[in-house]
Amino acid sequence: MAALVLWAAMDQRYLGLQLSSEARIGDSVRLDGIQIGGVASDGPAADLLRADVPALALISLRDATGNTLHLSPDDLIEEPDVLESYAAMHAFFARQDAIATMLRSGRLTLEVQFTDETGFHTLYPARQRPAQSLPFAFWLQIAVGLSGVWIGVWIWILRSADWAARCLAFSGLGLMVSAFAASVYSTRELALPGDLFRVLSALNHLGAFIFGVGMIGLFMVYPRPLFRPRWLAVPAIVLGAWYGLAYSGAVDSPAIGIHLGVILALLAIITLVGLQFHATRGDPRDRAGLSWLGLAVLVGSGAFVVTVIAPHLLGMKSMLSQGMAFVFFLLIYLGVALGVARFQLFALETWAFRILFYVMGVVLLLGIDAILIFTIVDDRAPAFALSLLIVALVWLPLRDTLARWMLRRKEPARAERFRKIMDVAMTPPERDQVGRWHALMDDMFNPLSRVPATAVKTPFLHEDGLALVLPHIGTIPALALRYADGGRRLFSSRDLELATEMTAMLEQALESRAAYEKGVCEERTRIARDIHDNIGVQLMAALHSPEQTRKDVMIRETLTDLRDIINNASNPDMSFDEMLAELRARIAEQLYIAGVEMNWTVTHDQAVALPLHAAYTLRAIIREAVQNGLKHAAASRMAISVHVAQGRVIVRVADDGTGFDPARAPRGNGLANLRDRAAAMGGVIQIDSGFSGTCITAEIPLAEGIRGGI
Repeated sequence: MAALVLWAAMDQRYLGLQLSSEARIGDSVRLDGIQIGGVASDGPAADLLRADVPALALISLRDATGNTLHLSPDDLIEEPDVLESYAAMHAFFARQDAIATMLRSGRLTLEVQFTDETGFHTLYPARQRPAQSLPFAFWLQIAVGLSGVWIGVWIWILRSADWAARCLAFSGLGLMVSAFAASVYSTRELALPGDLFRVLSALNHLGAFIFGVGMIGLFMVYPRPLFRPRWLAVPAIVLGAWYGLAYSGAVDSPAIGIHLGVILALLAIITLVGLQFHATRGDPRDRAGLSWLGLAVLVGSGAFVVTVIAPHLLGMKSMLSQGMAFVFFLLIYLGVALGVARFQLFALETWAFRILFYVMGVVLLLGIDAILIFTIVDDRAPAFALSLLIVALVWLPLRDTLARWMLRRKEPARAERFRKIMDVAMTPPERDQVGRWHALMDDMFNPLSRVPATAVKTPFLHEDGLALVLPHIGTIPALALRYADGGRRLFSSRDLELATEMTAMLEQALESRAAYEKGVCEERTRIARDIHDNIGVQLMAALHSPEQTRKDVMIRETLTDLRDIINNASNPDMSFDEMLAELRARIAEQLYIAGVEMNWTVTHDQAVALPLHAAYTLRAIIREAVQNGLKHAAASRMAISVHVAQGRVIVRVADDGTGFDPARAPRGNGLANLRDRAAAMGGVIQIDSGFSGTCITAEIPLAEGIRGGI
């Protein structure tokens, strides 16, 4: 079919001129005939390029027998149905036939107007128009027609038993017929044979009515069947009868016979779209799918009617070339494809606003341009420039304001959201933390239902925005929210952004709370352990001290250590030698009081700086081991050795007292604390005991970064 149309467009006589019914911008010379916008360098009229002055207008044609036809801009009317009556259309077709006959007669003499004179140029029109000379509007209309029928047939093949798919394919057929026919006559160089022009014009109108029948039928059954299939014959009968009346001579004007029928079909489509919106009020997914298609049909068809058909009904000139206006119909079938593919239905409101905003901007631009031309400015170029300036300064800055007004959502401020999320995070799980989270989600999105969901890592939209799935957070299980705003809409991209932000905030708050509680627990354990290991040992030594003065000193030192333990604020890094010297003095005094001989040995191959927790650990291990020997071993001699080599500290505390079986030792805090402290530093405790005494060995690694000189 497209190849046949291409053949019809090329099977015309060709002059090699770019002709226009409108004056070029900047022309100040009054011209008769048809404006010459350009000359093809390889065309029959190429000699005009070699003239001293450019050719401006084609005034008349004269054949070899001397017959002359004077040309006028009306000979280049793009669409003959803009004429005031069918009689005028028939006269136009007759004149086109006369011009086409002259073009086919052979040798022609062109009367051409130059800047300040006229001249004559003789040539032989080419028998065929080159394909490369066909303008962009021709190929655009072919592309629109093919796209319409291909998409319609594609949907029909996928759903051959569906009446909606059949109606869509039928409308695509109508669009192809209309666009193909218009592509030939609307892009002609000068004239077509009258009979061919008449047939193509009738096919263009027939295709428009077929398109209307298909679209009306589509919205009668999609997405909800409003009528039984037999009622689909009604629009076909009505528009078919209207088309018959238009070509029967019953009406005088194509404005009534053709244009009014097209507008009434568009009004029927708008009415059916409204009825479908009402019918899908309980199903946001069907409504969103309808919205894609309805928006595309209303914008595409409406834009064509506003820019091409409506101006003729009002006695005005078309705002846009019909060939270029066919691109609006691509929006319809793009909407069909997006609707079938369920493309980002959840973002429909944002897309709809953007499309309508820019479509309204174009309509406003064309409307202001028309008003200026008919009232103030005579020249189209300044009028269009002024219209563009008005739209740029007035309409475009309103975009953000209109978006906030039309797309507004009930969203609490960020500070309010943070406060509510912290309330959820600070609620203990046993006090209905899950219920508070659900209440917050209800307040934010007002879902029609909440159902458990499988565990996911991040929020996501499910079922084309019908559901919003929230992840498992802490003790709060995964959740799926369904039907936003009580079922009136789908969840949107903005909803997903909010959910992602809120779940991240809640997760961070819960992690912070867990870290805080863990820190509190660890701090309590540390204080309890230090009090047992350090304070207990020092108080025991003070208790056994026979000298009151020394006892007071030891108690004061114990109080100082107690403050250090509670505040954990001692010198963050103390010298290894300083810590051992202080500890040796206290242990020596304690053993002296108890009457136990002490042997203290320290060896290390480098100077070592200990962080606070490491100093407490080593000191506590030695104190606890000494204390156990004093309490349970009845020892007379105790050997303490500290050895540092290759990044490890090895502490041995041995006595000559009565041994014990470590496996049967009572489970007190002493030995357990020793093991816990060593394990916390990544070390181990080994206890060897027998009849000859007990040896406790602790091996602790020094962490990276705490070794080095002092």
